Amino acid sequence: MLTADTDVSTARAVAARAAPSLAILEMPGRQGVGFVASPHGFLVTNLHVVAGAEEIHVLLADEQFLEVEEVVALDEKRDLAVLQLPTHGLEALRLDGAAHPGEGDVLFILLPAGGGMLGLMETRVHAVQVLDESLTFLELEAALPEDASGSPVLDASGAFVGVATCAFADGRPVTIVIPSRYVVPLLEQPGSRPLSALMLVRPAASRERQVPTHPISLLEGCATDGVEEIALAIMQAIQLGAPAYNRGDPETCYRLYERTAEQLLQERTDCPGAQAALREGLQRCTRLDDADSCAWALRDTFDGLLHVIDRWLQAQAAFARMSAPKSYLQ
Repeated sequence: MLTADTDVSTARAVAARAAPSLAILEMPGRQGVGFVASPHGFLVTNLHVVAGAEEIHVLLADEQFLEVEEVVALDEKRDLAVLQLPTHGLEALRLDGAAHPGEGDVLFILLPAGGGMLGLMETRVHAVQVLDESLTFLELEAALPEDASGSPVLDASGAFVGVATCAFADGRPVTIVIPSRYVVPLLEQPGSRPLSALMLVRPAASRERQVPTHPISLLEGCATDGVEEIALAIMQAIQLGAPAYNRGDPETCYRLYERTAEQLLQERTDCPGAQAALREGLQRCTRLDDADSCAWALRDTFDGLLHVIDRWLQAQAAFARMSAPKSYLQ
């Protein structure tokens, strides 16, 4: 899982320092991953990994097999859970709440590799994503297996950077990192709740996206300026609507998307294919029961249009290069 240009000694050092903290979570009918984040027995994982669990047993790297009895902290917004193990003096990760990796930085994900072995996945930060004022996360280049959510992410020095999470965007899995600065406060102000608190959290279900795939011919006859203006209007709507949705306000998100679609229907008569796609998205909303579903229906519509617009613009640029006059050296 390491690239050819990886400094092997660095990778081995990272793995050696972090390996004792890795934990496998055993729950009825499923497994998960977490890590020890404090010698006091605090174990961190993604909330969706343990949501709804009636019992949790933890296998540590030193082969201790422990039963979780208490919940220390839950953060539904950032998909984090801290559990209390019934023992102290455990090997823990070196936490660094001030770590701020940037685009292109090399990171390592420590995860189980089967047969009692450990894996070290090397990757890079693809992008820093800001959802709103309360959540910024890292999007990684590597594809994380779904059952490895909750694994620790480390930098080249072995410092803890965040929690690896398998999420979904545009109907496809993406690997994100919930940064360490959201984890550290949960450890500094611990509480105590029974394990039954997890039963109140619904297990996360990946939403089935219905992003349409349009042929490039959808935009036949459209002017480049018009297509670019449609894309800009859609992107601006998403930039405003997505934070509203993430704050728990799907109604505002849906109404913003709806107004954008209706405005484009009125103004972009020069691009009937795009109008037809927007009209279909609005009609789909009339068959749905709530603002949450309607917000996603229009987001699917917008994403489908952005995808075909991107392909159309690339094709236009390629055609322009082919048609450009050529000059030859004599």
